[in-house]
Amino acid sequence: MTATFLYDANLRLDVDSPDWAAFLGEHGVHVHGFHGDMAPLTEQLEGHAATFSYLPVLNYFHLRADPAYEPVASALYAADGTTGIPSVLVVPADSEVTDPGGLRGKRLAIAHRFCTTSFLAPVLLVHDLGSHIDEFFGELVVTPPYEGQVEAVVAGTADATFVQEDVWRKDPAHAEKTRVIARRDHLPTPLFIVGTQAPPRLRSAVLELLLHHRPADEASALFSGFAPYDAAAVEETFRIAEEALA
Repeated sequence: MTATFLYDANLRLDVDSPDWAAFLGEHGVHVHGFHGDMAPLTEQLEGHAATFSYLPVLNYFHLRADPAYEPVASALYAADGTTGIPSVLVVPADSEVTDPGGLRGKRLAIAHRFCTTSFLAPVLLVHDLGSHIDEFFGELVVTPPYEGQVEAVVAGTADATFVQEDVWRKDPAHAEKTRVIARRDHLPTPLFIVGTQAPPRLRSAVLELLLHHRPADEASALFSGFAPYDAAAVEETFRIAEEALA
């Protein structure tokens, strides 16, 4: 049976690197990366089309009760080597908005509705404010991920965005043209899940690869490798998300 690896290409995993290429070739793995919206990735996983997958935590949120998959690893945030991501809420530097409550009815730039830093972060924030994301914001403006979100705020096509803190910090122009009014720390990093029916040899091989993988270009990597699955952080986030997304 051919093994299939489906992954979120927005997460910038270098599947062409020597270690990944060797693994995929040795085990005859078919690879498909998804760009933009991750809804099609979830649909494929719900149909049990993958042997394993690398995906945002909200994609797995929709699969959490499905016994066909098991999370085995959490990505390591490149900035500090942990399994938690900080996301900052930024507005134009000259915006009159000084706190999240001032964004009610405004336009929020997001990468897609499964993105941890641009969608889950505001979902949790407005839940704390006693609201729902689709009621709180006037419009969710879909943009290219990360840098594209900040560019939308600078260009005036969105009033705010939540974005990975290290992405915002890497470009000095961001600090000149935008400012941070809130943050959400310790968001769960992307997960690697494996089908429970995958052959034991393949499961062992992919876990060995993950725990030893390091990106070739660490300077531009969003994530620097993997650690064993951080169940406690994910389960706590899911507990809150169940309420916030209801």
